[in-house]
Amino acid sequence: MKTILITGAAKRIGESIVRSLAVDGHNILIHYNNSENEAKKLQNYLKNKKIASSIYKSNLENEKDIETLLEKINSDYGNKLDTIINCASTFGLDSAKNVNSKSFDKHMSTNLLAPIILSKYLANNCVRTRDNNIINIIDQRVLRLNPSYFSYSISKYGLWGATKMMAQEYSPYVRVNGIAPGPIIANTDQSEADFDKEASNTPLGHKPDIYDISNAIKFILSTKSVTGQIIAIDSGQHLSWETPDFVPAKKIDK
Repeated sequence: MKTILITGAAKRIGESIVRSLAVDGHNILIHYNNSENEAKKLQNYLKNKKIASSIYKSNLENEKDIETLLEKINSDYGNKLDTIINCASTFGLDSAKNVNSKSFDKHMSTNLLAPIILSKYLANNCVRTRDNNIINIIDQRVLRLNPSYFSYSISKYGLWGATKMMAQEYSPYVRVNGIAPGPIIANTDQSEADFDKEASNTPLGHKPDIYDISNAIKFILSTKSVTGQIIAIDSGQHLSWETPDFVPAKKIDK
């Protein structure tokens, strides 16, 4: 049994990870920021299933808030925490032409700096005889960059780089890996029709199952020779190749 902190755990992908990992008997630490009702509801669900859990509120944009979160976890669990899944994320629309420091800093603080600080805590406080894990929820776009969602994309690209460097730094006691989701849930700037079109245009022609993220996490947790890797759960979206500049080769009659 592992003791697992999942950030951004009250809704969407985070909630699905909680529900999936909890059935395996792990002790689940649910982090939330603004979704208190959802977090409490999720904890009650786990309680009814007789699964141990705790909930923690923290604004991951604020480093002092993160320090307070870690102090509470340390008080409650000491060095029992052995896995962190960095799922919390800010996702805002901007571009290289209109980016500003407020938007950029918000994305960097939540999506990049917070996972690094939380990971540092685990690496410095974990039991050296255990298999400890950090799993960062990244994005398939880091494997196929485009200029939309500029600050978000840079923060996730940085997190992919940090994943590899932390895997080097924290070996052999902590394994660090990433999951790169594709079109699983429509974002707040996207209509259902546009989302369905995006998902159907992937190489596999359908949206990925949200629980495939949990399946990938379970693979990483159970496969102790894997570190510094990223698994794309995106129906092959990062492999899309029929872009507007693609011109099919044609046989020339001679």
